[in-house]
Amino acid sequence: MSSQNDSDNTANQDWSNFDFTRWNLDNLNLDPKAATLATWLRDVTLSPQGSQKFADGLTVVKAGALQSLQEQVNVLQKRASSIDGELESRLSTTRKQISALEESIRSGAVPVVAAPDPESFQVAAKVLDQEKSLGLPGLHVRLYETKSPQVTLASATTDPNGNAILKLNRDQVDRLSKSGAVLATEVLTPNNKAVFTGGAVPPPQLNETGTVMAPIGASADVAPHLNAATALMERQQDLLNKATIKLEDLQTRYGQLKNDLQQQLQETQAIVADLRSSAGSK
Repeated sequence: MSSQNDSDNTANQDWSNFDFTRWNLDNLNLDPKAATLATWLRDVTLSPQGSQKFADGLTVVKAGALQSLQEQVNVLQKRASSIDGELESRLSTTRKQISALEESIRSGAVPVVAAPDPESFQVAAKVLDQEKSLGLPGLHVRLYETKSPQVTLASATTDPNGNAILKLNRDQVDRLSKSGAVLATEVLTPNNKAVFTGGAVPPPQLNETGTVMAPIGASADVAPHLNAATALMERQQDLLNKATIKLEDLQTRYGQLKNDLQQQLQETQAIVADLRSSAGSK
């Protein structure tokens, strides 16, 4: 019951039934806590051993307070011991996010690495803006033989980082190897306008990979793809900045939390020590 309710309860008692010539609790409607306190005060006031009863009651109060405070100490100790693990878990998650973003940004400027395949020859093409070195997404890349430039041997569309993997199967590799074919690449817009032609492609061999860099100058045809690449880079940089700030904030916030818990723990332990000391001196 709140202190306000206790006051209202006391004020609303029918004091006409109260015997003021002696301490009498009859006919008083008190809640259990108030009744216990009133009974103790009555016994202290009326009993010839009032001082002893006061001391006994005070001992009981101290014992209850000591138990409650010790429980609070245990809770604070457990919380303090879990802080480091909780912080490290959140820091680890944030660091992984930062690493993934950094890798994504890095891959935007370098060609993808294709895993060798014993049944094919692969060409990793990297299409990028010549000035900003940003990978250009959504462009078509095709592989062809220079003697038959109209025949497409393999094709793919660049991913958000401007990468595309072109693959020739075993039959294609055998035929091209026997004829001594020279291969080249071409980059086209979705409207089939060529924006890059050439690129040195190594002779095709099974279980081998080649890399072609296709730098493209600025133009109206490429502008939408450059805009998309720029927007992606800005989003990634923004996420990276936020993740870095989050990492610093976590360390600061948890450091402050740990200090606050430690201070609260020390203060509570000091109170417990004082109570035990005073109890032992009686």
